[in-house]
Amino acid sequence: MKTFLTAAVVAGFGLGLAGGASATELLTNGNFSAGNTGFQSEYDYLTLNGFQTNLWPEGAYDVSMDPNSDHYLFSSFPDHTGDAAGLMMVVNGSGVPDKVVWSQGQTNLGGTALIGAANVAYTFSFYLASVYPASPANMQLWINEVAVPSATIAGTGTPGQWQHFTFSGVSGVDGIKSISLSNKNLEPSGNDFALDDFSLTSTAVPEPASWALMILGFGGIGAMVRNRRRVLAAV
Repeated sequence: MKTFLTAAVVAGFGLGLAGGASATELLTNGNFSAGNTGFQSEYDYLTLNGFQTNLWPEGAYDVSMDPNSDHYLFSSFPDHTGDAAGLMMVVNGSGVPDKVVWSQGQTNLGGTALIGAANVAYTFSFYLASVYPASPANMQLWINEVAVPSATIAGTGTPGQWQHFTFSGVSGVDGIKSISLSNKNLEPSGNDFALDDFSLTSTAVPEPASWALMILGFGGIGAMVRNRRRVLAAV
């Protein structure tokens, strides 16, 4: 029993070093609480006009508390937290391919690099909801202004139903300079949606020494198991 406890402690220590780094939030104003700031978009920013028609044009967005205040045909619902005073990005989808809906980082729209380091583990997440039932959005994730083929996000046709999407990976030699979303749905009818609570966190990939310690711990457990088998066989 003493041998088992020693090996388990070593393995646990190795795992702690490998995964114990705290995650760092890299995005600014991901929940839109500061309004229309901290991000870039190729869509037109059109504010409330008092007639519920400011988002009548395609390829336009607002940061508001209720989609119905931007367009009288949009459903009325709060941000994904349920806070009636919470803000979200309300969007009338564009018919132009690859037009950037939302972006942060260093792109042709400006900004500074999010993660300059290579080999950084990251997790990106956000919430999506339709504001009109017809022709839901189909979002495309871009990293460093290159589309990620496996990362497309199809919305539902149920207005106000918030969907949570998460993507994880490890950055390449250039790190993550920018992260963006476009809409692959180009239909003029419908194709209206809301976005909320963006998050991008990163942790350093374990150093070789940490991996070595973790492997040593597993090796100790393996030796303990083999020794115990020999003892049982002798008995």
